[in-house]
Amino acid sequence: MAESKLEKLRKKKKCSPINVVMIILVVGFIVLIVCQLLFFGIEMQQRSRTTDTLQDGSSGAVSGNIDLTSSEVQLVSCSDDDLTDAVSAVRRAVVNIDVAGADVGSSNRRGGPALDFDIPSASALQTDVETLGSGIIIDARGYILTCYHLIKDYSRVNVTVLNSVHQIYKAEIVDVDIANDLAVLKIESDRPLPVAKLANSDMVKATDVILAIGSPFGFEHTVTAGIISDNKRSIVIENTVYEDIFQTDAAVNRGSAGGALINSEGQVVGVNTAIASPSGYFSGVSFAIPINRARPLLLKAIDG
Repeated sequence: MAESKLEKLRKKKKCSPINVVMIILVVGFIVLIVCQLLFFGIEMQQRSRTTDTLQDGSSGAVSGNIDLTSSEVQLVSCSDDDLTDAVSAVRRAVVNIDVAGADVGSSNRRGGPALDFDIPSASALQTDVETLGSGIIIDARGYILTCYHLIKDYSRVNVTVLNSVHQIYKAEIVDVDIANDLAVLKIESDRPLPVAKLANSDMVKATDVILAIGSPFGFEHTVTAGIISDNKRSIVIENTVYEDIFQTDAAVNRGSAGGALINSEGQVVGVNTAIASPSGYFSGVSFAIPINRARPLLLKAIDG
């Protein structure tokens, strides 16, 4: 029986090459969308894991290489608010260290030499003979980290905790590390003291933004800013070689030694110890002992 014209037209339409191509295109488009969604999800998971790993920098180094495209690279800056928070986090834990002799107890005295309104003379900017330097409270029970060269000639020193009312304490020398120019002092306080947080100084790199806090010329809690100029500098002081220490351009002067070198998060990365200067005053180059060098001494002195 002959097929009707309508049935022949239907068969012809079903077998049309145009229909076949359209079906293939639609299927291919759907597959492409699914693949893109899957790839996007995997990439987001990888980025999330990478970010978590980088944020947890103290747990160890990131293994493998991370390739970044130009669209993924962003400049990281440190705002004024970041620096303000960093200083607030550690400032009260930086103390003055003086030769024993001042009366123990409370004092409203503000440090610093007597100056004239004109350009200060060199003699006016001499640190008071009783002012040794600075220190960092690293335990609320009164343990303080400072430089050995500050206290090596004294059997007893005073520590001034710098709050609204300065409190002066007699300090005991607990232990020293001459090779790294470090010392631990102990004061007795009737209340817990503010404590500085310690960073992992192995993570510090050249050009990192840093702040120095100390008492140059007796001006307590002076803050200066700079960068890490070199994180593995070797210097010789009084025939002793100090290797792999931090060089910075943050201003450090007499009275700042023993003070804190901190990062933009307010964590101590080093202890200010020396300057390179033909005049005896800061000339753009200062040095700090990385805080990781102090960890064995701190463990020994505190946990003993």
